[in-house]
Amino acid sequence: MRARAIATTTAAAATTAWLVRHRRSAAVRRWEPPAISGARHGQLHARVGGDGDDAVVLLHGMVSTGDVFGRAYDRLADTGRLVVPDLLGFGRSMDTSRMSFSPDAHLDALDELAERTGLFERRWTIGAHSMGSALAMLWAARHADRVDRLVCWGAPMYDSPRTARARINGSRMARLVLLDPTWAERTCAISCRYRGGMGVLTALIEPDLPIPIARTVTQHSWSAYRDGMRYLVLEPDWEELHNHLTERGVEILLAWGTKDPVGDPELGRTLSASSPRSRTVLVPGADHYLPMTHDATCLGHLARHRNP
Repeated sequence: MRARAIATTTAAAATTAWLVRHRRSAAVRRWEPPAISGARHGQLHARVGGDGDDAVVLLHGMVSTGDVFGRAYDRLADTGRLVVPDLLGFGRSMDTSRMSFSPDAHLDALDELAERTGLFERRWTIGAHSMGSALAMLWAARHADRVDRLVCWGAPMYDSPRTARARINGSRMARLVLLDPTWAERTCAISCRYRGGMGVLTALIEPDLPIPIARTVTQHSWSAYRDGMRYLVLEPDWEELHNHLTERGVEILLAWGTKDPVGDPELGRTLSASSPRSRTVLVPGADHYLPMTHDATCLGHLARHRNP
C-alpha cells in the first residue's frame, strides 16, 4: 500500500510539473493552429491563401511541418499570396516509397508547387526556419529573378561541415540520434512503425511545444531525415550561398534567438558585414522555437527587412 501511495504521489507530482511547464511555455501560449486549410499541390501538401502581386513562402525545419507557422502567419494572406508547404518527405508530404531526398528533389517539388499556386507570376519573399534555411537559399539561387528577400530564423549555419559535426557532437544525445547512422536509423524505424504512439511520447517529452506540433515530429521517413541532415544541415556552403544571393540582388536577414544553441550568429555577422544587402539580428530571450514564441517579431522581419 505504501509503495502504491508513493507511486501515485510521484505520478501526480510529475503530471503537475509537466502541466505547469507546458502552460508557461511561450510557444504553447503564442501558437494557434492555422485557419487556412491545406491541400495537395503535386508532390507537396501546402496551405495556400490570399492574392496580389507579391507572395510569401514559409519553409519549416527538420522533423517539423508547415504548421509551425501558426495562425498568426495567416494574416500574410491579407496582402498577398501565402504559401506554406510541408517539405518533401515531411508531414503531409511524407513519401515512404522514396529512397532519396536530394536538394534537387526538394527544389523540383517546390518548383511544381510554385507552378500550381501561381508563384511564378509574382515576386517572392521566403521565410525559413532551421533546416529550411539552406533549402530556401538554394531555391532562391535557382530563382533569383523572382526572389526579393530571404529571412532565415535559427539557420544551422557553420563555417564548415566539420564545425557543424563538432557542435552536434557536443551533445551525447544529439551525437547518437543525429550523426550515428545506426542509432538514428533504429530510432527512426521505431518512430515510423509506431508513429501515433511516438507522437504522444514526443508530446510528453517536449512540454515546451504545443501538443499538435510535438505530435508531428515523427511524420517523416528515415530517408527524408538522413538526407535532410546531410544536405541541408551538415554540408551546405553557407558563405557561397549567401554571397551568390547578395551579388544577384537578393536581400538576406539572418535571425537567431539569444538562447538558440543552433547555428553561429558570429558567422552571420561576418557574412552580413560583406554586403549591404545582408544583416544579422539577435532576438533577446528567444530560443530555437523563434517562429512560434516570437511570431510578431518574425512577421516584422518579413515586413520590414526591405528597409532595415
